[in-house]
Amino acid sequence: MQFQVPQFIETEDKIVGPFTLKQFMFVAGAGLGSAILYFTVVTWLWMILTIILLGAAIGVAFIKVEGRPLGNVLLSAFGFYWKPQTYIWKSEEQPAPAAQTENNEENGGISLEKIITGAALHKRWENLQTGQKTPESNVVETKMNSRYQIIQRISGVRTAAKRVDYR
Repeated sequence: MQFQVPQFIETEDKIVGPFTLKQFMFVAGAGLGSAILYFTVVTWLWMILTIILLGAAIGVAFIKVEGRPLGNVLLSAFGFYWKPQTYIWKSEEQPAPAAQTENNEENGGISLEKIITGAALHKRWENLQTGQKTPESNVVETKMNSRYQIIQRISGVRTAAKRVDYR
């Protein structure tokens, strides 16, 4: 069985000449408002109000801002400025990393003296070229749950890891 798949479903149908129903309603509403103003206010004020009213109606009916109709943009802007805005910032209190000692090489860390002399960078570069891994002893265990374990590296980055118990 073959079915026709509708295409161009995002385009509105042209109802009245080259206008969609929305566009026609905006322009017709502005025209009706102008006719009412013609009988209620003086001529010079009617001209000014009609120009403003028709300009606004044509703008809302035909102008698009980044693919969105101007009416939707104006409604979004109105909602943004008039609705209450509450921004809640909740800081994550993370404990400061443990104080490092002068000689923390046994922990897998790098001392300031080694950085200055370049020995630490030389050792890291050598490990990178030979494919040796640096010791993972710079991982500090902080919490332990039944199935997952939260680990925190000395740099402060927390990571969740699945805990496996071999019994």
